[in-house]
Amino acid sequence: MSLAEELLEWAEEELERGDAAHRERVALILAQLRELPDPESLPVGSTQRFLAQRRVDKLAESAEGLGFETPGKALKKEIGKQIAGHVLGIEL
Repeated sequence: MSLAEELLEWAEEELERGDAAHRERVALILAQLRELPDPESLPVGSTQRFLAQRRVDKLAESAEGLGFETPGKALKKEIGKQIAGHVLGIEL
């Protein structure tokens, strides 16, 4: 699953949570995502793919401020928890 697909899925689920201001910001991200083609569907090395990926990355940064976690960040967080648990001698 591409970052754009994950972000789209998160935004659709997130529209049902939080207060009105939160939902409004998520709705803006969702509207912009729906306008963009998925970068992975565009030709490799093309300017269109580069620009689409750049826009998705910027939307992901905005979404992180609203609670979205990229797969890489979630993985790093889990590895950090496991290392901390190991160092402390506890099972997490």
